[in-house]
Amino acid sequence: MAYSQKVAVVDVQKVFDGYQKVKEARERLEKSSKIAKEEIDIFRDELGNIVKELREMEEKLKNPNIDSSTLKGKYQEKVKKAQEKKDDMVAYEKRARATIAQRQKNLLVEHLGDIRGAIEKVSITKKLELVLNSSETQLGVFFASDKLNITEDVIVILNSSE
Repeated sequence: MAYSQKVAVVDVQKVFDGYQKVKEARERLEKSSKIAKEEIDIFRDELGNIVKELREMEEKLKNPNIDSSTLKGKYQEKVKKAQEKKDDMVAYEKRARATIAQRQKNLLVEHLGDIRGAIEKVSITKKLELVLNSSETQLGVFFASDKLNITEDVIVILNSSE
């Protein structure tokens, strides 16, 4: 009895890159990253201004003709403010990076289910028994005929079901 199996390959990375919902999510993620960078730049500018003021105060403190007792107090307050601003900036940057990393991870998990569903639809339509991910070389796909590649079919199904 001769039994022929129908096998196909799909480049999941290419599907992911071609999926409209992923493109839109990546755009939102890029906007969030840009906003976070702008916020960090604002922190840096504010910190830079404080450091500039500190340097000016240091110069005044070196002048023996100026009563430095009140200036020393203001200087200490400004140093404390600079440290708080730096701590705030570092904390914000850490939170922003963690949030963006989590959203990137969620992006993959969220849309992988859609991709699996589309691959299943194409597989049923084409009566396939096995579909290998050709973008993952560790899975051992050393050769795949173009006739077996269903990547474009999967992208079409994903983008048509919006």
